[in-house]
Amino acid sequence: MKKVLAIAALCVAGSCGVAACATAGPASSQPSQATPQLTSLPASAGHDAVARVIARIAAGDGGLPLLHDGPGRAIMAYCDPGTVSDRPHVSTPVSASCGVSYADGSVWRQTVTVTFDGRGIPVAGRSSLGTEILPPTAG
Repeated sequence: MKKVLAIAALCVAGSCGVAACATAGPASSQPSQATPQLTSLPASAGHDAVARVIARIAAGDGGLPLLHDGPGRAIMAYCDPGTVSDRPHVSTPVSASCGVSYADGSVWRQTVTVTFDGRGIPVAGRSSLGTEILPPTAG
């Protein structure tokens, strides 16, 4: 039930587009021991592809420890392709508005910003504090 509510909230936050959704897999209270795969971005990537890559990074499956460290670990994200700031250029940050579901059951709308190197590999990232859409579930 908790996952259904989180998906519904992400759909509301992101207008239900599935093109830019990402999930990090089953939630766990323990930090992940596996190293996330680096997500590269093709040079010709459009807004949909950029939004998918940013969502993967936000959900902890993109090579940057952006939103998945500690107890507030992100487990699922949707980034709206219509909010992608621009196609990335070397060392130029690109951002998108994302709905992010956390391991505690909360869902937040956050702006996620990622900087890519010349090979399309993410090298830095940050997120805004955001706005809470759903509070944490009691557990």
